[in-house]
Amino acid sequence: MNMNTRSLNAFVVAFTAIAILPSISLGAQNTAATTDQAPRALAAPKPDYSYALRHDEVEGRVVVTFTVTPSGGVADAAVVSSTQKRLEKPTLEAIKKWTFSPAVKAGVPVRSRVIQPVAFKMAD
Repeated sequence: MNMNTRSLNAFVVAFTAIAILPSISLGAQNTAATTDQAPRALAAPKPDYSYALRHDEVEGRVVVTFTVTPSGGVADAAVVSSTQKRLEKPTLEAIKKWTFSPAVKAGVPVRSRVIQPVAFKMAD
């Protein structure tokens, strides 16, 4: 295989991969009593699905848990489970950038715990 063919193949792999498929619905689990309104994602940047991961055809799923603060930020993000260790760091880095409309109880924003799966999958 010549150099141009290898470069083209790498380019095709890079652009045929789906960055990630985050679940849109949040698995909110409030640490306090039930809320009137669950947290809602306002911005959820996708984790970096790097060239190295795509080149190695690394796929998998990372489940993270974190707290949505009353101001809508993310705190205490941690991996609950992972099918591929190499996907954990980019997932946590992205989750920390997410912003939310926080959970509300009696008209007041409150902290809530969320469990969120994130899938990394190469395009077919």
